[in-house]
Amino acid sequence: MNLKKMMGLLFCAALTGALLGGCGSSNTGGETGKNRAVQIGMLKNLNISEQQQAAIMEEAGKRGGFSYVQMPVVTYYDNLSTMQMGLESKSIDEMSAYSSMAYYLLAKNQKFELTSFNNAKLVDSFCCALREEDEELREAMNKALVSMDGDGTLARLVKEYIEDVKDGKEPPSVPIDKKDGADTIKVAVTGDLPPIDLVKEDGAPAGFNTAVLAELGRRMGKNMEIVQVETGARATALTSKRVDVVFWATVPVEDLAIRPMDMDRSKGIETTVPYYKDDIVHLKLKNP
Repeated sequence: MNLKKMMGLLFCAALTGALLGGCGSSNTGGETGKNRAVQIGMLKNLNISEQQQAAIMEEAGKRGGFSYVQMPVVTYYDNLSTMQMGLESKSIDEMSAYSSMAYYLLAKNQKFELTSFNNAKLVDSFCCALREEDEELREAMNKALVSMDGDGTLARLVKEYIEDVKDGKEPPSVPIDKKDGADTIKVAVTGDLPPIDLVKEDGAPAGFNTAVLAELGRRMGKNMEIVQVETGARATALTSKRVDVVFWATVPVEDLAIRPMDMDRSKGIETTVPYYKDDIVHLKLKNP
């Protein structure tokens, strides 16, 4: 897998999906000590500079009550599986993840535990991203998402595909209807972020995003085709027209004081209305 290692400060202790509650601080349980920078694993962001990361770290520290003495070293991963391997092999100290993913992983792996990073209360909004010129498709998706929220469908899907799998169960497979003669929309999923989205070993799509996708297809009268794309390749897959839609995350309005709205948005991409929010947390290995 392609791993891109670079210096940066992000979030302080935590998608997804990390160790220690203080990015190397001595007063938040940082076993790494004062003289070694914490190694943080994160899934790739697309549009954020090291300077912006430094500002995010400073503000997150203030919000969460963390202190820190060194810039963390951030290793960016293309997928969750490889990032987990980095944590278990101690190549990184912490792994950033969404809370839904973290609780799923905690139920599956007794070696992990949460840090106190959730004190920073950073949140992402889930949405879909499309090319700017596909305005008609984006409006149709927005209309369907608004109706799904209004009639309780989104709440039902959250319960069935996220809340009910926290005990470590595999996310349920999702049947995707095919309609003769209907247009096909190609949608990129990582297939590696349970319970958010998952492609099982037998090729069956599963998880919350996939359930949202299937419902969108039904309401819009479209055939939805899943294409697996790693996190770092999302923008390229979209702009090259390999896919028409990708699942995305944006910064909600209440977090703009800490994180820029466009930190994960490339030029030429627009997003739908959000349909789910999740906290950013960190996982670490338990002390022996």
